[in-house]
Amino acid sequence: MAETKKQIATRVLADAFLHYPLMKFAFEGHTEAERAALLFKLYTGCVSAAKIYGGIHTTPDDLGAVIWLPGRYFPLTLTMEIRSGMWTLPVQLGQRATLRLMSHDRESEGWIKKHAGRNMGYIWCVGVSVQARGRGYSRALIDESIDQMRLLGLNECWLKTEDPKNVTIYEKLGFTLMNHMVVKSSSIDSWAMRKMI
Repeated sequence: MAETKKQIATRVLADAFLHYPLMKFAFEGHTEAERAALLFKLYTGCVSAAKIYGGIHTTPDDLGAVIWLPGRYFPLTLTMEIRSGMWTLPVQLGQRATLRLMSHDRESEGWIKKHAGRNMGYIWCVGVSVQARGRGYSRALIDESIDQMRLLGLNECWLKTEDPKNVTIYEKLGFTLMNHMVVKSSSIDSWAMRKMI
Protein backbone atom coordinates (compact mmCIF):
# COMPACT_ATOMS: atom_id res chain seq x y z
CA MET A 1 0.00 0.00 0.00
CA ALA A 2 1.39 3.42 -1.00
CA GLU A 3 2.26 5.98 1.64
CA THR A 4 -0.03 8.96 2.07
CA LYS A 5 1.34 12.51 1.80
CA LYS A 6 1.15 12.77 5.62
CA GLN A 7 3.17 9.57 6.04
CA ILE A 8 5.77 10.69 3.50
CA ALA A 9 6.16 14.10 5.17
CA THR A 10 6.46 12.50 8.61
CA ARG A 11 9.12 10.03 7.44
CA VAL A 12 11.14 12.65 5.56
CA LEU A 13 11.09 15.24 8.36
CA ALA A 14 11.98 12.68 11.04
CA ASP A 15 14.92 11.56 8.90
CA ALA A 16 16.04 15.09 7.98
CA PHE A 17 16.10 16.33 11.59
CA LEU A 18 17.84 13.32 13.14
CA HIS A 19 21.13 15.23 13.65
CA TYR A 20 19.64 18.72 14.00
CA PRO A 21 21.05 20.67 16.99
CA LEU A 22 17.67 21.32 18.62
CA MET A 23 16.62 17.67 18.35
CA LYS A 24 19.91 16.41 19.76
CA PHE A 25 19.35 18.77 22.71
CA ALA A 26 15.69 17.83 23.19
CA PHE A 27 16.39 14.09 23.11
CA GLU A 28 19.73 14.21 24.92
CA GLY A 29 20.61 10.86 26.48
CA HIS A 30 18.76 8.84 23.84
CA THR A 31 20.48 6.63 21.30
CA GLU A 32 20.25 7.60 17.64
CA ALA A 33 17.68 4.83 17.06
CA GLU A 34 15.58 6.04 20.00
CA ARG A 35 15.82 9.63 18.74
CA ALA A 36 14.67 8.51 15.28
CA ALA A 37 11.61 6.80 16.75
CA LEU A 38 10.78 9.82 18.91
CA LEU A 39 11.18 12.20 15.97
CA PHE A 40 8.74 10.08 13.99
CA LYS A 41 6.20 10.52 16.79
CA LEU A 42 6.91 14.27 16.99
CA TYR A 43 6.49 14.84 13.26
CA THR A 44 3.37 12.67 13.11
CA GLY A 45 1.79 15.28 15.37
CA CYS A 46 3.26 18.29 13.56
CA VAL A 47 2.23 17.02 10.13
CA SER A 48 -1.30 16.28 11.36
CA ALA A 49 -1.57 19.85 12.65
CA ALA A 50 -0.21 21.28 9.39
CA LYS A 51 -2.78 19.28 7.41
CA ILE A 52 -5.59 20.88 9.43
CA TYR A 53 -4.29 24.43 9.78
CA GLY A 54 -1.74 25.03 7.01
CA GLY A 55 -0.12 23.03 4.27
CA ILE A 56 2.00 19.99 3.49
CA HIS A 57 4.04 19.62 0.32
CA THR A 58 6.25 16.72 -0.73
CA THR A 59 8.56 16.24 -3.69
CA PRO A 60 7.49 13.87 -6.50
CA ASP A 61 10.15 11.32 -5.46
CA ASP A 62 9.05 11.48 -1.79
CA LEU A 63 12.49 12.62 -0.56
CA GLY A 64 11.60 16.17 0.49
CA ALA A 65 8.80 17.68 2.58
CA VAL A 66 7.67 20.97 4.05
CA ILE A 67 4.94 21.92 6.50
CA TRP A 68 3.76 25.49 6.99
CA LEU A 69 1.17 27.57 8.84
CA PRO A 70 -0.59 30.85 8.07
CA GLY A 71 0.04 33.51 10.72
CA ARG A 72 -3.43 33.27 12.23
CA TYR A 73 -2.54 29.73 13.37
CA PHE A 74 1.03 30.48 14.42
CA PRO A 75 1.91 29.45 17.00
CA LEU A 76 -0.71 26.78 17.59
CA THR A 77 -3.00 27.27 20.57
CA LEU A 78 -3.80 24.52 23.06
CA THR A 79 -7.20 24.04 21.39
CA MET A 80 -5.50 23.52 18.02
CA GLU A 81 -3.02 21.08 19.55
CA ILE A 82 -5.89 19.11 21.08
CA ARG A 83 -7.78 19.01 17.79
CA SER A 84 -4.72 17.85 15.85
CA GLY A 85 -3.67 15.23 18.40
CA MET A 86 -0.48 17.04 19.38
CA TRP A 87 -1.65 17.09 23.00
CA THR A 88 -0.48 13.47 23.28
CA LEU A 89 3.14 14.39 22.54
CA PRO A 90 4.24 14.87 26.18
CA VAL A 91 3.24 11.26 26.85
CA GLN A 92 4.84 9.97 23.63
CA LEU A 93 8.07 12.00 23.83
CA GLY A 94 8.46 12.29 27.57
CA GLN A 95 8.09 15.40 29.71
CA ARG A 96 11.74 16.40 29.58
CA ALA A 97 11.98 16.41 25.77
CA THR A 98 8.61 18.13 25.41
CA LEU A 99 9.55 20.87 27.87
CA ARG A 100 12.89 21.41 26.16
CA LEU A 101 11.23 21.78 22.75
CA MET A 102 8.43 24.00 24.05
CA SER A 103 10.75 26.30 26.01
CA HIS A 104 13.09 26.74 23.07
CA ASP A 105 10.31 27.39 20.55
CA ARG A 106 8.41 29.69 22.91
CA GLU A 107 11.37 32.08 22.86
CA SER A 108 12.51 31.72 19.24
CA GLU A 109 9.05 31.58 17.66
CA GLY A 110 7.81 34.18 20.14
CA TRP A 111 10.31 36.66 18.71
CA ILE A 112 8.96 36.00 15.21
CA LYS A 113 5.33 36.39 16.29
CA LYS A 114 6.16 39.71 17.96
CA HIS A 115 7.99 41.13 14.92
CA ALA A 116 6.06 39.66 11.99
CA GLY A 117 3.36 41.55 10.16
CA ARG A 118 -0.32 40.64 10.35
CA ASN A 119 -0.37 38.78 7.05
CA MET A 120 2.50 36.39 7.59
CA GLY A 121 3.06 32.73 6.89
CA TYR A 122 5.50 30.46 8.69
CA ILE A 123 7.59 27.64 7.24
CA TRP A 124 7.35 25.32 10.22
CA CYS A 125 9.76 22.64 8.94
CA VAL A 126 11.42 21.88 5.64
CA GLY A 127 13.49 18.75 5.26
CA VAL A 128 15.22 16.72 2.59
CA SER A 129 16.44 13.15 2.94
CA VAL A 130 20.22 12.84 3.11
CA GLN A 131 20.50 11.19 -0.33
CA ALA A 132 18.62 14.06 -2.03
CA ARG A 133 20.37 17.09 -0.53
CA GLY A 134 21.91 19.63 -2.88
CA ARG A 135 19.30 19.10 -5.62
CA GLY A 136 17.26 22.28 -5.03
CA TYR A 137 14.43 20.52 -3.20
CA SER A 138 14.26 23.09 -0.40
CA ARG A 139 13.78 25.88 -2.94
CA ALA A 140 10.99 24.00 -4.73
CA LEU A 141 9.21 23.14 -1.48
CA ILE A 142 9.48 26.66 -0.08
CA ASP A 143 8.36 28.18 -3.40
CA GLU A 144 5.32 25.90 -3.44
CA SER A 145 4.47 26.94 0.12
CA ILE A 146 4.90 30.63 -0.72
CA ASP A 147 2.56 30.22 -3.71
CA GLN A 148 -0.09 28.86 -1.34
CA MET A 149 0.56 31.68 1.12
CA ARG A 150 0.04 34.27 -1.62
CA LEU A 151 -3.31 32.67 -2.50
CA LEU A 152 -4.35 33.31 1.12
CA GLY A 153 -3.32 36.97 0.84
CA LEU A 154 -0.21 36.60 2.97
CA ASN A 155 2.71 38.90 2.16
CA GLU A 156 5.54 37.74 4.44
CA CYS A 157 7.11 34.31 4.80
CA TRP A 158 9.07 33.61 7.98
CA LEU A 159 11.16 30.67 9.14
CA LYS A 160 13.76 29.90 11.75
CA THR A 161 16.74 27.63 11.81
CA GLU A 162 19.08 26.33 14.47
CA ASP A 163 21.72 25.24 11.95
CA PRO A 164 24.14 27.99 10.84
CA LYS A 165 24.66 26.29 7.44
CA ASN A 166 20.99 26.91 6.65
CA VAL A 167 21.30 30.68 7.01
CA THR A 168 23.33 30.94 3.79
CA ILE A 169 20.97 28.56 1.99
CA TYR A 170 17.91 30.61 2.95
CA GLU A 171 19.65 33.86 2.02
CA LYS A 172 20.19 32.41 -1.47
CA LEU A 173 16.43 31.72 -1.55
CA GLY A 174 15.70 35.40 -0.92
CA PHE A 175 15.30 35.41 2.85
CA THR A 176 16.77 38.18 5.00
CA LEU A 177 18.24 37.52 8.43
CA MET A 178 16.07 39.40 10.92
CA ASN A 179 17.36 38.13 14.25
CA HIS A 180 20.06 35.93 15.71
CA MET A 181 19.65 34.89 19.32
CA VAL A 182 21.02 32.36 21.73
CA VAL A 183 17.89 30.88 23.27
CA LYS A 184 18.20 31.06 27.05
CA SER A 185 16.49 27.77 27.86
CA SER A 186 18.57 25.68 25.44
CA SER A 187 21.76 27.74 24.87
CA ILE A 188 21.21 26.99 21.16
CA ASP A 189 21.59 29.62 18.44
CA SER A 190 18.44 30.41 16.50
CA TRP A 191 18.19 32.55 13.35
CA ALA A 192 14.87 34.13 12.31
CA MET A 193 14.54 34.96 8.62
CA ARG A 194 11.91 36.69 6.50
CA LYS A 195 11.05 36.91 2.82
CA MET A 196 8.55 39.45 1.55
CA ILE A 197 6.16 37.78 -0.86
